[in-house]
Formats: sequence, C-alpha cells, structure tokens
Amino acid sequence: MSINVDHIVIGASTIEQGIRYIKEQLGVVVPFGGVHTTMGTHNALMQLSPTLFFEIVAINPQSYILPALKITQPRWFSLDDSLLQQQLEKQPRLLTWVVNSTDIKTSLSKGIYQQTSSEQVSRGSLSWDFALPFDRSLLAAGLIPYVLQWHGAHPAAKMADLGCQLESFILYHPQPQWLEQQLKVIGVDHLVSIEPLPLTQCAFMEAVFNTQNGKITLSSKLNN
Repeated sequence: MSINVDHIVIGASTIEQGIRYIKEQLGVVVPFGGVHTTMGTHNALMQLSPTLFFEIVAINPQSYILPALKITQPRWFSLDDSLLQQQLEKQPRLLTWVVNSTDIKTSLSKGIYQQTSSEQVSRGSLSWDFALPFDRSLLAAGLIPYVLQWHGAHPAAKMADLGCQLESFILYHPQPQWLEQQLKVIGVDHLVSIEPLPLTQCAFMEAVFNTQNGKITLSSKLNN
C-alpha cells in the first residue's frame, strides 16, 4: 500500500469569493471544477503536479433550493459549522489536506481513520472513495488529512496548470509529539513538516507555493 498527498483544500464562503481570493494571493484564476451532488458543495481546481492538485471548495447555494441537490447529512469539510462559516465570510483560508491511498480499506484500520467510514463520491465522470467521520467534520481541525482512493487514474494531470507548485506543507502545534504520533499511526508523518508552538498558541497550517510571483504562503489562520 502506498499513500501520498493528493490535494490541498481552501475553504470559501462562496466559490466566487474563493476564486477572487486566490487571484489576489497567487496571481492566478482557478477555473471552476464542478458540483458534488451528495455533499452540497462545488469547487474550483488547478494542478500543482501531475499527481497533486489545489481545490477551492464552498457550499453550493443551489443545494438549498433544487430538490435534486438537497442533502440530508452535514456537508464535508465542516462547512455547515456556524463558526467556520463566519470565518470564511471574512476571508477564505486553508482548511485541510487530503491524501490518497492505494488501499483505503487498510488505511481505515489505522488510528483516527478507524472513526471514519468510506463513502463513494462522484463529480462528473470522476468517482472515488472518501473516508469521513459520522458528522463529516474536519479531522483534528484539519491538521490530520482525510483519505481517499481514486477509482481510476489520478485527475490532476488533466487539470489546468497555472504555474503553481507546492513547495512545503507545515503543521504548527503546541503538542508536536502528539500530532506526529497521530500522523505516524496512519502512515503520513513523512509527508509534512511539524513545528512546535508555545502551549498558549493554537495550532495552524501553512502551505508554501512557488508561483510566477515568487513564493506565497497560505495559512489556516485568519488575517486580523
């Protein structure tokens, strides 16, 4: 079994807001991807490498209106959480990361993934298995990645290449040994860097991108 970083997720209040924000930050216009019918969301996507991509995700407003798009469970990425919604209204931010496994059944037998179950998700011609907790919330506030398994070839190679690459992904935590152990159990500790914080500070994430405008950092922390 192999496991690798699959994509980086930016949350936004609306997809239009998210696209504008990334244009301001990275200098690129991320194209619209599609609709997640069973999740009540839609996204915009770009390639970071042939096997890695960047996703902006937001609630699809039509999921409140159209019967065919109405959902009966919470949306993934904690997007129904009222506090997160308030934060995203102020500013889009880094939400979490996702890894892909060649054997999701084995992955779900390890660590925090034992508290999740695999759901089949589709968007257009793509389909995949995605592991979520019962309330579809972020894992450890997004610091622990979701895991998925694609049903076919990785889709990143067919996404728009806008000249952005992921240089590093860093997790900051006041209890770094705890976080490292959680990631080690599920086999992903080697995929990220972990840096310590004072016990009085809250954990956060940073993704550093190489862009045509130089190195740009996106964070899970909101700007004041």
